[in-house]
Amino acid sequence: MKVMDMKLTLPDEIIEALGPNPEREALEGVLLLLVGEGRLSLERAGVVLGFEDSKEAERWYVERARARPEPVAEDPAWLGEIVHFEDLTQEELDRMDRYLKIRPAQKGSGLSEVSINHDKYLYGDA
Repeated sequence: MKVMDMKLTLPDEIIEALGPNPEREALEGVLLLLVGEGRLSLERAGVVLGFEDSKEAERWYVERARARPEPVAEDPAWLGEIVHFEDLTQEELDRMDRYLKIRPAQKGSGLSEVSINHDKYLYGDA
């Protein structure tokens, strides 16, 4: 195994967040990135981390790859909020600007009898 020494300057808050073993945490972060991008196999990452078997590597990856911060309700910049349409009232749905508005084409698709009456055409009723 090759050894790569590097100097990495991080803000204090990041070093504190990495905990008592920042080198291990940094290694795991790099391996998560490489596995997630398909540049390193999960099996190889497990070997590098010293896991006994592939199941342990899978558990590590699933646990670490899915860890996401919880949204802060007061933060208007949070864009990752999941909206379930079934939880909204009709008034809320009407105010939303998330719907795709499809208008008929001026020429081409949408004006022929086949496009307008596609069900009849497909079933031979046209």
